[in-house]
Amino acid sequence: CSGDRKSMPSKRRFTRKLADLMREPRFGGTHQHRILLGTPTMGVVRIEWHNAMAGIVIPTNWSNSTQTPIGFRVDDAQNIIARDAIEHGFEWMLLIEDDVVPPEDLLLKLRPYIEAKDIPIISGLYHLKGNATEPLMYRGRGTGAFRQWKPGSKVWVDGVPTGCLLLPTWFLRELPKRADNYVLRMNGGNNVHLKRIFWTPRMVFADPALPSYQKLVGTSDLWFCDQVMQEGILKAAGWSKIAKRKYPYLVDTSIRCGHIDRTSGIIY
Repeated sequence: CSGDRKSMPSKRRFTRKLADLMREPRFGGTHQHRILLGTPTMGVVRIEWHNAMAGIVIPTNWSNSTQTPIGFRVDDAQNIIARDAIEHGFEWMLLIEDDVVPPEDLLLKLRPYIEAKDIPIISGLYHLKGNATEPLMYRGRGTGAFRQWKPGSKVWVDGVPTGCLLLPTWFLRELPKRADNYVLRMNGGNNVHLKRIFWTPRMVFADPALPSYQKLVGTSDLWFCDQVMQEGILKAAGWSKIAKRKYPYLVDTSIRCGHIDRTSGIIY
């Protein structure tokens, strides 16, 4: 008992010292909210995808957060992620879709682009699902996939998917200036006001040349790529040199992602 009484002052001193330490600022330098990693999802994913995401190597002294809007269409979820990336001061937005399996060195390979800040849109490489698979990168519209590249090369194109796509927020800030406002209606009445940065074309119209209705259906990724070029976003955001390129988007084919079939688990 006497030993316990003798130890009490030292315990109190330790407690006071710990309290003092807790009151001290933990960091005195400049903190950066570096990357917001966003994934549109319906809420059910393959365990292979989960394991790949959990296995991504995080660089030292790194800061990134995640955002996973659940139950929205892909374009609406992407607009929520883009809004949060801008409003919360992140430097970059990284979109990874819930059927695109990233490599473990994803952030390590993206880090040089993040540090250089000289290329605004960088995509990883993945392929179409199915037996007749093809790379998801494009030059032109209606011309099929672009195939003239070598593994490990950096390829300039004018169409990229959004399954593994890195975008800087100072580029994203230019898009809302030209984008339409819309209201995303949610259950419970908590509606969300968003900018239409991403949109999936889906229209039905009467064709005056034919006695019938026609429909136009596209994807949010190619619509986004087209809008960036047509609206002069690259030049407005400070990338005048890249804006002059016929093919202004970069695919780094060394960032090889899988494209997993949600039913079978086959990765293409």
